[in-house]
Amino acid sequence: MFEHRLHISSLIFVSVFLFGTISLGAQTACFNTPLAGTWINKKAATKDLIKIRIEHQCTQEETKDGLIVPGSRWYVKAWTKCYPANCVWGRVRAVIGPEGYLRSSMSTYAADRFLKMKIEGTMINVQVIVNYHDPRRKDRDENVRLTRK
Repeated sequence: MFEHRLHISSLIFVSVFLFGTISLGAQTACFNTPLAGTWINKKAATKDLIKIRIEHQCTQEETKDGLIVPGSRWYVKAWTKCYPANCVWGRVRAVIGPEGYLRSSMSTYAADRFLKMKIEGTMINVQVIVNYHDPRRKDRDENVRLTRK
């Protein structure tokens, strides 16, 4: 009987330890967000991407089976260099693709803009694709490197 209690106590300890470790691992992954923050392009010319702000939110979603699953939501807000003040492209939801890039698309009255972002060392590389609604304007596809503000 003593051995049975010892075995049950060991199982309870191991279960609590593993659950705490898994929960801590999910929290660590959720809070390990090097993309989050404000990034600036110090060399931006007029109409270039000058700044992006990447926001990250930890979430908990319930599955249809009643399990609570940790997750995350990403948001991107982008500005272009304009005169006299910078123009905002908007704030949109973003997703991380299977290859690790954060992706977002922003639609304004003038164009549809697609951003593909990834950390490279201490900078972030952003591929900007702009599809203008006006056929007289030439679409753009460029890479911009930004530094953390």
